[in-house]
Amino acid sequence: MGSVKLTVRRLYQLSGERMVNTQATARIYVGEHLIATEQIGGMTESPVSKYLHHAHAQGQAVRVEWDCDGIADMAVTEIEQCPCCHYDE
Repeated sequence: MGSVKLTVRRLYQLSGERMVNTQATARIYVGEHLIATEQIGGMTESPVSKYLHHAHAQGQAVRVEWDCDGIADMAVTEIEQCPCCHYDE
């Protein structure tokens, strides 16, 4: 079992000159396999992470694609040991 860390680095929408909550849909891939679709709501300029597990081979390219009405910046990385459940092959 593999694990990836999804990090939302920035998420907001501009209303005039103010930042307000928005919604985003993130699609996380391992290789060419879609492993998760996450609905994300709120507002942040500080990184927030979530750990996801999958059944595909480790060592494949990981990526995240997203749709958002506002401004979003996300990243995904493969991790060897999940800190939330300490899962380690």
